[in-house]
This record gives sequence, structure tokens and C-alpha cells, in this order.
Amino acid sequence: MKARRHGLLMLALAASWLCLDAAETRPDQPDPAARAPEGMVLIPEGEFTMGRTFATPDDETGMRPLILRDDRPPHQVRLDAFWMDAKEVTHAAYAEFIASEGRRPPYHWLDGKMPQALAEHPAYNVDWHDARAFCEWKGKRLPSEAEWERAARGKLEGARYPWGDQKPDRDRVRFSTPEGPAPVAQHPPNDFGLYDMAGGVAEWCQDWFNRTYYSNSPADNPKGPAEGMYRIVRGGAWSDGPNRLTVFFRNWIRPNQRTPNLGFRCVQEVR
Repeated sequence: MKARRHGLLMLALAASWLCLDAAETRPDQPDPAARAPEGMVLIPEGEFTMGRTFATPDDETGMRPLILRDDRPPHQVRLDAFWMDAKEVTHAAYAEFIASEGRRPPYHWLDGKMPQALAEHPAYNVDWHDARAFCEWKGKRLPSEAEWERAARGKLEGARYPWGDQKPDRDRVRFSTPEGPAPVAQHPPNDFGLYDMAGGVAEWCQDWFNRTYYSNSPADNPKGPAEGMYRIVRGGAWSDGPNRLTVFFRNWIRPNQRTPNLGFRCVQEVR
């Protein structure tokens, strides 16, 4: 009898070990402790409310055109886990890409050479096509708009800014300045560990723009409209006022446009 009981106990223990092993290796449950790709942080799988969750004063007065209300209605979105660059792509990183691939440099690089003083500043004067090419060269891609907003919000559901609800100040973010961007990571990161989700440069996203897309966006891993004329840009830049530093602020720009307040960062699938 004792031997039989011992055998049953060993079978139960073996079954529990198999269950634990299966749970640990499920591909749909990436291990948050897994080693991150260099310079990237994990944005875990989850749901969040995408879009502006409150009205602005000029909504009530009718002074805000409908085309500027494209950041609503708020809607629930679920995303798979992904990796995101902790920092915006810098001039130094972009210079390596230019040297390797022979693509055109930003137009503020005199004689095609990167200004050494800007090495750790975010890359700018880069259009959507070149930003996408850089990400692909690194084995990554541009973020979807939903991924960008989820990452910017961090774990603070309902907060207006990447750091919470406190109004912008110079200790938290760079804004309303004519001096251009500062080097990356000069202000504290959000609670996902991402720097400059506001106040660095605005950032290219993968999605096409459609004014009414939020009304019919898929609830699961939305990728944006199938076509369009403009690409989505997210995040307030160094040149913007405090009202554009919120996590839901969005803009739309022709994909061949290059400006000194627009850059990018990359994402990567969790494998």
C-alpha cells in the first residue's frame, strides 16, 4: 500500500512539473524578466483606453474644428506585448545607418556630415520613409499609433501626461522653446522606462491618418487605416506648448516631409 501511495505521489508531482513547464513556455505569455534587446524596454500585453477622455474648453464654444477632434471617441484597445526603444533614435545612431546604407542625410548636416555636437540629440529632419528604413535596418519597425499611445501612457490609465496629471514644468519636460531639442534622456522616464515621450521630438508612427478612424478602429492590435495621404505623428515636441504634451495628442503629416521637430523611435515584436 505504501509503495502504491508513493507511486501516485510521484505521478502527481511529475504532472505538476509538466504544467509549470508548459505555463512558463507559452508563446502568448512572454516572460517580463526576459533579457531585453539592447536599448529597449518591454511594453507588456494589456488593454487601455485610447483617445482623449475629456472635453477641451473650446469644444463647448464650437471654436475647435471637427478635424481637430480626431483624438476621440475614447475606445478600448488590447495590444500584444512588444519591445520599444527607451530613447529616441539619436543623430549618432542615424549616422551609422547613413554610412551603411548610403541614404541621404538630414538637410542640416552640412556637406552630409553629422554635426558632432548633435550626436546624442534625437535625429530629426528625417521623413517617414527614411525612419521606416532605419527601423528595418535594425530588424525593427515603426510603432503603430496604438502601440505609441499605450507606451506613452505607461501604467497610468487616464493620466493626461506621460508622468501623470501634474501640469508640465521644466523639471519634467522641454517645451515652448526656440532652442531646439536637448540630448535624449535629460528628464525622468515614464513608469515603463521610456524617455522623452513628450518634449523631445514628435515621433513618426506606422499608421495612415483618417479623421474618423477612432470611431471604427479594431479593438485588438489595430494597425491603422489601409490607405491615406498623411502618416500619423504622435507626441508634443520641444517647439510645442503645454497643451500638446498630453499622451493623446496626435498630428498628421505627409510622409515625405522633414522638419526639425520630428523624429522617431522603433519597436520590435516579442518572440
